[in-house]
Amino acid sequence: MKYLYTLTVILVILNGEVVYAQNQQDRNATDTRDISGAIFGKTMENGQEVEYPTYGANVCLLSPKDSSIIKFTTSDDKGNFLIKTVATGDYLLSFSGLGYNKHFIAITKASFRKKSIEVGRIQLEESPIELSGVTITANSPQVVVKGDTLEYNPAAFRVQESSVVEELLKRLPGVVVDPDGKITVAGKVISKVYVDGKEFFGNDPKMATKHLTVNMIEKVQVIEKKSDLAQRTGIDDGERENVINLTIKKDMKKGWFGNLIAGTGAPVKDLDVQKKLYTANGMANRFRNNDQLSLLVHSNNIDGGGSSGANSRNTVGVNASKEVSSKLKLNGNIRYGYSERFSSGNSFRQNLLIDSVSYQRNMNWNQGYSHNFGFDTRAEYKPDSLNMLYFSGRLSRNTSNSHSVTSQSTMAGDADSSRVNASNADTYNLSSGWVLGLELTWSRQFAKKGRRMNFMASTNWNTNTTNGMNLSVNEFFLQPDRNMRLNQDANIGTHNNSYRFNASYIEPIGEGNSLQFTYNLQYNTTLNIRETYDYDQETGEYSLLNPDYSKSLDNNFATQNIGLSFNATRKKYSYSAGVTIVPSYTQSTNFIKNGRMDGADSVLNRIAGRNVVNYAPRANFRYQIDDNTNLNFNYHGNTRQPSVSELDPTPDNTNPLHIRTGNPDLLPAFSNGISFGLNRYQREKQRSFVVNGGFSFTLNEIISITEYEAETGIQHTRPLNENGSWSGSTNILCNLPLDKAKKLQLSVQSMVSYNNRIGYTVVDKRSERNTSGTAGVSGNIGLNYNKDWFFGQCRGGINYSNTVNSLEGKQGLESFHYSVTYNTQLQLPHNWVFNTDINYMASRGLSAGYNKDEVLWNLSVNKQFMKKKQASIILQWNDILQQRKNIFRNVTANYIEDSEQDLLTSYLMLTFSYRFNTMGRNAGQ
Repeated sequence: MKYLYTLTVILVILNGEVVYAQNQQDRNATDTRDISGAIFGKTMENGQEVEYPTYGANVCLLSPKDSSIIKFTTSDDKGNFLIKTVATGDYLLSFSGLGYNKHFIAITKASFRKKSIEVGRIQLEESPIELSGVTITANSPQVVVKGDTLEYNPAAFRVQESSVVEELLKRLPGVVVDPDGKITVAGKVISKVYVDGKEFFGNDPKMATKHLTVNMIEKVQVIEKKSDLAQRTGIDDGERENVINLTIKKDMKKGWFGNLIAGTGAPVKDLDVQKKLYTANGMANRFRNNDQLSLLVHSNNIDGGGSSGANSRNTVGVNASKEVSSKLKLNGNIRYGYSERFSSGNSFRQNLLIDSVSYQRNMNWNQGYSHNFGFDTRAEYKPDSLNMLYFSGRLSRNTSNSHSVTSQSTMAGDADSSRVNASNADTYNLSSGWVLGLELTWSRQFAKKGRRMNFMASTNWNTNTTNGMNLSVNEFFLQPDRNMRLNQDANIGTHNNSYRFNASYIEPIGEGNSLQFTYNLQYNTTLNIRETYDYDQETGEYSLLNPDYSKSLDNNFATQNIGLSFNATRKKYSYSAGVTIVPSYTQSTNFIKNGRMDGADSVLNRIAGRNVVNYAPRANFRYQIDDNTNLNFNYHGNTRQPSVSELDPTPDNTNPLHIRTGNPDLLPAFSNGISFGLNRYQREKQRSFVVNGGFSFTLNEIISITEYEAETGIQHTRPLNENGSWSGSTNILCNLPLDKAKKLQLSVQSMVSYNNRIGYTVVDKRSERNTSGTAGVSGNIGLNYNKDWFFGQCRGGINYSNTVNSLEGKQGLESFHYSVTYNTQLQLPHNWVFNTDINYMASRGLSAGYNKDEVLWNLSVNKQFMKKKQASIILQWNDILQQRKNIFRNVTANYIEDSEQDLLTSYLMLTFSYRFNTMGRNAGQ
C-alpha cells in the first residue's frame, strides 16, 4: 500500500500544478485586435497553375526582439486563420508548413488603428529543399485539445516511419492498445478508425492501424462522435461512439504513394529448426482532394503477438472514395481474407463460496482456418440544397473450419484437492454464413431555417450453418454411475433478420431553439435450429436423435422509440433535454425439430407475447468557458433485450460439466449513463488538461446465478434480473512542457473507479445474494525528450484494485499491476537509425503460478539508403530476454479466474522496406 500512497501523492501534486498552470492567464492590454487572413498554395494541373487552400499551416505571432512565440494557430480546411485578442504592439507574423518556404509579415502599432487586422491572402511557396532527410521537431506539441477532440502530433513521438500506426498509438499518452489490437483512450473503447473523415475498409479499426504506416499520417484525432444517422440527418439520437480519425499529410495528396515491405525471420528458440517467420505488405494510395483510392496486399505469420495465439493472416483489398460531382459522393471497398490460427493455453478458477471452496483447472488447444469475403458500398446524393439521399449496402461471406481439444477438472477445497470431476473433449466444426445489409435515408430541409424532416429504412439478413462433431468423456469420481461418453454429430442453422424504420422532424422555435420529434420501429426475428444425432453402433451412422442436445428456438422481438426533445443554442452554451418512450414486445417458442415419431415438432415451451415499457430521459449541456476551455455534460438511457440463449428455458448440455438454462421471464435491462468532460488547451504554451468521468446504473440487469452439485461438481447457470449494479469513474489527462524550448514534455494520467456488482453464491447449498464492490486506482506518468537526433520516452504506471463482498466470510481480493517502459530512437550518422524499448511488467495478488514478472526488451537497427532515404533494411529482435507471458485475470462476484495463453515470443526478423511516391522531389516523404 505504501507504493499506492506514494503514487497517489505524486499524481495529486502534479495534477494540482497543472490545474494551477492552466488558471494563470496572460493578461492582455485592454486595447486588443483580432488578426485574420487566408493561406493558399499553387500547383500545376493539366499544364495550368491552380490555387488550393493550405490546411494545417502554422501561423505564429512572434516578438520582433527574440522571435519568441506569443500566440499560435493553424489554418483550417479553407486556408483561413484567426488570432484573437492581440494587444497593441509591434510583431512578426510567421507562416510555415511542411514542404513550404517560411513567409513573414510585419505587424506594427499603426495596424491597430483599425477595428480588426486583415492581412489578406498569403501564398506559401513550395520549398525547393529536399525534405526527405529532414525531421521537424521544434516546438511540436504532443497533444492539442479542440473542443471534444484530442489531437496527437505523430512528429512529437518519433516512431520509425515504416512502422504501422498501431506502433504509434502505443506511445501516445492516454492510449492503450491491448495484445489483440483493441484500442482504448482514457478508458473509452475506440469503435472505428477513419482516414480523412472517411471509412477505411468498413468498420474494422485494425484495417487502418495494422496496415497504414506512420510516414503518411499528419494527425491522430480522437473524437467523441455522434452516430452516423445523426450526422446525416442532423437529428441527435443521443448515441455516441469514440473514434479515431487519421489525417493524411497534405504533400501526400499529389500523386501515388505507398509502401512495400518484406521480411523473413525465425523464433529464437527454434533457429535450428525449419520454422520460418515471414511478413509481406504492399499498399498503394492516391488521395487527391476529397477522393481516395487504396490498394492493399498483406500476408504474415507473426500476428500471434496477441492473446489469439500463433496466426497467419492474408488480406487483399481495395478501398475507394470518389466525389463524382458536387451532388454525388461514392465510397466503398471490397476485401478478401484467409487466416490460419493456432492457440493453446490454460486457466485456473477459484470459486468463491462461503461454506466450501472448489477449484477448476482447464487446458485448451485450438486450430483452424477461415475465409472471409466482404463488400461495402455507400452513396450520398444531394440533388439540391434542400434534399439528401443516402444509400449503403454490405455483403459478406464467411467460412471456417476449427478443431479444438479441451481438458477440464474440478477439485474440492480439502487438503488433498480431491478430484470431483473431469472432462476431455475433441470437437470439430465447419461453419459458413452470409450477411446482407441495406439502408436508405432521405433527409429534407425546408425554406424555413432549421426545419428538417428525415426518413430511414434498413434491413439486415444473417444466416449461418454449422456442422460439428463432439467426442467427449465425462467422469464423476464421487458418482461413477453418471459417467458418460458422447459421440455426436450436430447440425445448427441460425437465421437472424432485422428490419428498422426511423422518422424524425425538427421544428425551429424562435432564435436558436427547436423541438425534435423522433420515431423508431425495429423488428427482429431469430430462428435457431439444432439437430444432434448420436452414433448408432449397429448401423455405423449418426442416426439417433438426441433430444437433450437438440433444442431449437424461434424468437420474435419488436421495439419502438418515441421521443421528444427541446434544443437550444446560444453563443456560449447549448443544451438539449427530452424523453423517449420505449415499448417492446417479445414472443418465443422452444421446440425439438421432428421430435415426435410422426415427424412433427415437439414444442417444449411457448412464451406468449409479453409487453414491457421503459422511459429514457436524455439531456446534454455544453458550455464554452473561453476560447481554450469547454465543459460538457450528457445523460442517456438504453434498453438491452435478452438474447435468445438467455430466454431459452431448456438446458444446454453442450458442456456436461457446465449446464446452462435460460429464463423465459427475463425483462429487458435498462441502463442509465451520465458523463461529463472538461477540456482545456493553451496552444502557445502547449498545455492541455482533460477531465472526464461518468456514472452508470442498470435497472433489471441480466446477471447469472450459478449453483453447484456437491457430489458431481456440475455447475448449473441461469440468468435473472437484478437491481443494484452501478459503476463510476473519473479520468484526468494532462500534458505540459517542462523547459522553455518545449523539448521535454510531461504527461500525467490518473483514474479512479468503483464498480458495484450483484451476484449469487452458494451458502449451505443455497444461493445467496452477494454484493461485491471493486475500487480501482491507476496512474501513469510519462516524460518525453525530443531533439533532432534523439527521442526518449519513459512511462511508469500502477494499477491497484480491491474487491470486498457483502456476505460475511466471503473472501475479498486485492491485486497490483506495475509497469515501467522506456523507448528511444537515435538518428545516427550515415543514415543509421537505432530503436529500442524496454518494458517491465509485474502483477501481485493473482493465483499461485500466475503472478507475473517480465521484462520485454525489443531492439531494431535500421539502415536507410537510396538518394532520398526511401529504402530501409531493418533488423528486429523481439523479446530478447524471452520473458513474454500472456496472463489475464477475470473477477466476478462468484469466482476469480487467471488464464495464460501460449503465443509467439522471442524472434528475429530481417525486413526490407521501400516507400514510393510519384510526387517528384517529395518522394520518400
